Amino acid sequence: MKTFVLYLGALVALFAAGVAYSAASPSAKLQKQDRVYGGGQFGPGCATDCIGTARNLAVDAHAQGDGSDAAGNSTYGGTGGSLEQRRSVTCVRVEGNHAVIGGIVESGSDAGYWYVQYLVDRGGPASTAGSRDLVSLSFQNPSTSPGCPSPTDPEVAYLELDEGDVVVQDAAGD
Repeated sequence: MKTFVLYLGALVALFAAGVAYSAASPSAKLQKQDRVYGGGQFGPGCATDCIGTARNLAVDAHAQGDGSDAAGNSTYGGTGGSLEQRRSVTCVRVEGNHAVIGGIVESGSDAGYWYVQYLVDRGGPASTAGSRDLVSLSFQNPSTSPGCPSPTDPEVAYLELDEGDVVVQDAAGD
């Protein structure tokens, strides 16, 4: 009888450990990922270049905390469908509330080109000027991937997101 109780106790412990492991696995992986998601509208206005019409942005991307295994998608374009692009995300770097995404333009204008875009999460949804999230224009390059640049490049110029919200989550908690 004593052996049966020991086996039963071991079985219960293994079952509990399995349930705890399976319940924690998805959230444990998410805690180690950098994430960028959300979107909105920005422009017209001038950053490094001037745009005469508003642009829309949507992004849902993630990568491991070291920038590896980046995946996701993004759309970018002008209102009314002009310049509309669907893009894969193969580059995600996050430092604090700054992020950079990059990848290949899959369809629309500049299909096949490499792109890079910078984002800054300044809090909640767009509400008042001066605290709105920031977004750069999308930079396209027909050549091969330049790698995943620093999200805090001081040369990048931004426009405020007039509508919407971009969320940047840093796995390192910086």
